[in-house]
Order: sequence, then C-alpha cells, then structure tokens
Amino acid sequence: MLDTLKICKEKNHEDASYKLYELINSRISNNSSYNIGLSGGSTPKEFYKMLAKNNKDQENITLWTIDDRHVSIDSPLSNQLMINEIFSTTSFNILHYIFEDSPHESAQKYTELVLSNISKFNAAILGVGEDGHIASLFPNTEAMNNSSFGFVANEVNILSKWRITSTFDLLETVEDIFLLVTGNNKKSILKELGRNDDLPVNQLINRREKTILITDQKI
Repeated sequence: MLDTLKICKEKNHEDASYKLYELINSRISNNSSYNIGLSGGSTPKEFYKMLAKNNKDQENITLWTIDDRHVSIDSPLSNQLMINEIFSTTSFNILHYIFEDSPHESAQKYTELVLSNISKFNAAILGVGEDGHIASLFPNTEAMNNSSFGFVANEVNILSKWRITSTFDLLETVEDIFLLVTGNNKKSILKELGRNDDLPVNQLINRREKTILITDQKI
C-alpha cells in the first residue's frame, strides 16, 4: 500500500459517511472560510445530508462541483441537480456548474467561476470507479493528459457523451482529498491501489503528499 495513503477503516457505509463528516466538520470549525469539492453518485449522499442538516446556517462554506455530465442542470443525470437539491435549505455558497451548448465552453466558464471565488482548495470528496476512475478522469481518455489547471471537457461516452471534470493539476493542489469508497463491489479496485500506476486514482495519489481513504472494506 502507498505510504502517502492514510486509511480509515469503518464497519459499514453509514459509519464511513459519519467518519468523513467528523473529519470535514473539524476542519470547518478551524477555518474562517472553507470550500469543499463535491462528486456525484449515491455513495456520498449520506455525508452530504449530514453536512446540510448539521451545518445549514453556516455562511463560511463554499461548495464546488468536481465533475458533471454535460447535461442541463435539470436533468436527472446532473450532479449539480443532486447537489442543489440536498443543499437548497443551507446558507452555503454554491458555485453552480454552468451548462453551455459546447462542453468546452462549459468547462471554460466553470473554471473562470471557481477560480474567481477560490484561491486555495481546502477539500474534495471523491469516489473511485470500478475501473479506477476519479472525477471524470477515465482511463484512456484525453483529459488524463491535460496539464491545465481547472476544468476541461472530456469525451467518455458513458451515460453522456461529454463530461466536465477537474484536472489532475487542480486536484493535486487540494489540501485534503477524501476517497469515500464503500460496498462489496469496490473490493477489486481497492486491491489495485498502489499497484497499477496507469489507473487514474493511483496517478492522483502519486502526485500528492497525502490522500485519505475512508472505506468499509478490508484493504
């Protein structure tokens, strides 16, 4: 296992979600302002709901979207829609993904929005796909080799043709990356951590001094 990977082993998904909440909340409490990058999918929803319920009146929290499918934000495939629905009753500052006809224009505009609001990235919550992808950085896709700092369009042809994703260059600067990986279906990919340098998740870990894995699976 990689020396730069800190592992938090919990009993189940609920405990893993609560552990993530504890770690994030302690950092929020120690900062006058705090920003968190959020991913889509079902895995982080429990954590999101804890954060929205317990910190809803805090105005010092900014949320940005790590990646999204290139769809309108009222589409059920939109990560931004899910984020908006969960955090709609909070006082958080949500940096909304901007949908344009061109995915490249969407990526450019979201880069401009996020970088005009955030100078230091505090935290990002990432899942890990069964193929080792993180954000929308999928194996053998063009964005894997993009060295820009911000967000880029990436052609993936999975649920949607295009996605908008944070780049490796952005993610490696985030103060705390939390990998929330739960469920029996993630056993195989967790065994690949530190072994296959071609996997996007391992490329990110290798570029960072520290990454935190929270899981309910045996490593």
